[in-house]
Amino acid sequence: MVAIPAVLEAGAESRFSVSLMKPSRNMVMTITLRTKQGTLTLLHKIRCLEFHNVFKFQVPSGLKDEVADFEVELRGAKFYSKEVRKVMIRTYEPMTFVQTDKPIYLPGQTVKFRVVTIDTKFRPATQLYDIIDLEDPNSNKIGQWLKETSNGEILQLSFSLNAEAREGIYNIIVSIGKNKIYRNFKVEKYVLPKFEVNIKAPDKVSIGQEEIEVKVCAQYTYKQSVPGLITAEMCRPLYRYIRETEDIKPPCFVETMEADESGCATFFFEMSTFKKIVKVVQASLLLSAKVEEEETGKTMTSTTLIF
Repeated sequence: MVAIPAVLEAGAESRFSVSLMKPSRNMVMTITLRTKQGTLTLLHKIRCLEFHNVFKFQVPSGLKDEVADFEVELRGAKFYSKEVRKVMIRTYEPMTFVQTDKPIYLPGQTVKFRVVTIDTKFRPATQLYDIIDLEDPNSNKIGQWLKETSNGEILQLSFSLNAEAREGIYNIIVSIGKNKIYRNFKVEKYVLPKFEVNIKAPDKVSIGQEEIEVKVCAQYTYKQSVPGLITAEMCRPLYRYIRETEDIKPPCFVETMEADESGCATFFFEMSTFKKIVKVVQASLLLSAKVEEEETGKTMTSTTLIF
């Protein structure tokens, strides 16, 4: 019994297993691989004892998706057997990836990017990159690198954008022979929010529970807590087809607390507040949290639904 994969990778190491069971006398086993390049003898063994083994071999390189013959021949004094199976020898091209350190840049910032080529075993491979171009939104070349190589590692490059760089989509184009790999990023004059509001509330509540606990926290983008006032408002919204009037209003409860040292405040809403006018209100609660920064009076809000 001889087993070999149906598809072999050109130039790579492969294996086949052989089991010879209960031979009656000396047997000569010959296993060959026949390709257009020629015949490769993988095993030639004279054996009179039973054996089970796995053999390694190097698949010929330079083959382009070729069907080869895998031939097993067994010869004895009064016995002869030969079997030929077809195997595919396939060439797998290495894969190249381009990655930037972030998707959006401000004019004047430095774009850091890396190029890596990996083989079929996902290991960094040595690859020559003929041309690496950086194009602006009008397809003008604003940066270029020639004949860069990875040397089996990750190639790291950078480019400093002009302070007046045009906003839009920029492209990094890596050329390897006739193949091109693209990666884009965006240049935009954006402003990060000074702080953000996070709500920690249950996803679901039961009409039978007595109260709902909600925690609201505010943090600056550099993770420090925001001093100020936190206002939490919980309402049970009316159905969309119900118009709010003086007599019909959604049940709500509003409370304001000062943020603690961690920038948080914990609120407890009584469930009984939201059990009124059941026929015209939805089976959900809308929670809105507003944080007012102590020094500037700037506010940020966040909302969530509880079912």
